[in-house]
Amino acid sequence: MTTPAQPDPSVPEPPPAHKPSPNLAVVAEKARRQLDNQRVQRAEKGKRRRFSRFRLMLWGLELALVLAAVEFAVRQRLSHRQPATSDVAVHEQGMAPAPVLGEKALALTGAKEVPDARLANPVGLASGSEAMAAAQAQYAQQLHLPVELVNSIGLRLRLVPPGSCMIGSPEGEPGRGSVEKQHVRTVYRPFYLGKFEVTQEEYSSIMGTNPSGFHGARRPVEEVSWFDAQTFCIKLNEREGLPKNTYRLPTEVEWEYACRAGTDTAYYSGNSPADLDRVAETGDNNYHCTMNVGRRPPNAFGLYNMHGNVWEWCLDWYTRYPDDPTPITEDEQRMRCLRGGNWYVRAPDCRSAERGRLAPTSHGNMLGFRVLRTIPELAGSQVPIPNVIPEAPELPFE
Repeated sequence: MTTPAQPDPSVPEPPPAHKPSPNLAVVAEKARRQLDNQRVQRAEKGKRRRFSRFRLMLWGLELALVLAAVEFAVRQRLSHRQPATSDVAVHEQGMAPAPVLGEKALALTGAKEVPDARLANPVGLASGSEAMAAAQAQYAQQLHLPVELVNSIGLRLRLVPPGSCMIGSPEGEPGRGSVEKQHVRTVYRPFYLGKFEVTQEEYSSIMGTNPSGFHGARRPVEEVSWFDAQTFCIKLNEREGLPKNTYRLPTEVEWEYACRAGTDTAYYSGNSPADLDRVAETGDNNYHCTMNVGRRPPNAFGLYNMHGNVWEWCLDWYTRYPDDPTPITEDEQRMRCLRGGNWYVRAPDCRSAERGRLAPTSHGNMLGFRVLRTIPELAGSQVPIPNVIPEAPELPFE
């Protein structure tokens, strides 16, 4: 077997075969295409990240709406939260104790005397308030009627003695309506009227529900129709074991007589919006919600929030006053009366004489009520009428 010849190390190896040189033009073109592709890819990527001006505006609008909704929810939560304890206290500064009748008090079914009741402080109220506050205290002792009652659900009521009152408004009163023709009316029997507007706590205890938008146990119930208020009175009579219509809504005359409490001014505190501001929750000093009852001073009968906070349903169908020739419309004939103004409207719409009206099925966060309790326990008794009557020689008494 022949052994292959070994290469001679002294002989150099031949150079490798020569590789052809690349075409520089082709290489340059390839590199250019790669760069172009990279640019295109970057551009496409940029297009995917870059948004149109319209879309950015739309997203900005959506963000603004979300923030507004959050702010609204926070405000609603704050306005609906339970009021602080300091807000619950009734405004009773400067009030003297009312006479305590004790065992001498007339027995009233389902209600009892409030032993620590106070007489209203007439300081800062309009002329006539002092005389009416004194008449209330004197009348309470004369007929053995407590100045203030509390019933089984904690609803408090103040004694309103009988008397006469100028109903309506003078022609020069700012905000006067054409349907407020002045005339004198007489209330012949005493009654008790809710010290406060019916609260959500009281309404819930009878009705088992709370329709109010502005939540708070001591805030007035609202979002109630006239029929809701009537149902409350019916159920309250049943709860207390009282005859039908013992608890009921006040009539317009009863309401205005009780609101004025001996005054003949636009408000029981005077004639100017500044006078009203001291005693009422209105659109001039509180434009966002109802407030706890009793935060501001009462009138001479010790009745709170007769002006402002919520409109109060009255018993009557809406009608014209005596000697008012203005024809009443068919729509008005189907409406029930409202009194007192509310938290949203301004001072002229909260006057003692202001007459509101709505269909009895109406609801709203400005609509509430307070209740009147007649005194059937006085049936058959002769009831004197205090001599506290506003001067009106040019007008005949009814």
